[in-house]
Amino acid sequence: MPRKTVAIRGLDTELYHEVFSMAKKDGKRVSEVMNQALTDFLNGSYQNGVANGNGGKASGAFTLKNDGDITLSKKDIQSLEKEVGPFRIETSGRLTFEKDLDKKTLESIERIVIHDGVVEVPSALYPQFLIRSDIYGKIEKY
Repeated sequence: MPRKTVAIRGLDTELYHEVFSMAKKDGKRVSEVMNQALTDFLNGSYQNGVANGNGGKASGAFTLKNDGDITLSKKDIQSLEKEVGPFRIETSGRLTFEKDLDKKTLESIERIVIHDGVVEVPSALYPQFLIRSDIYGKIEKY
């Protein structure tokens, strides 16, 4: 394939510099990183800006987004699952799971992404939450 320069109008220069730094750190060219990112995007392995980690196939799951304060009980999760099927949660606020939650009900939640804020979980299910979560904020057991 002949080498050709491609200009992308409107590309965020800060974003480009981040990709440049990341590529340099990994010993790759920017083109390799961008080609992989575009391939992943076209194949659907990224959804709402988050890698879904299921072998490159988009899950198509509903995502509950929280920037405030939510408390979820077993009944709440079962009702959500009945409405939308298995779902994901992304939170930057406070999220509390009530003690009535069990392991079977937790299986309705494909992934929990804790961007910021605090997620409170029953201590009996703490290991299951750790397995199911991407944690950039704080997860507390009670």
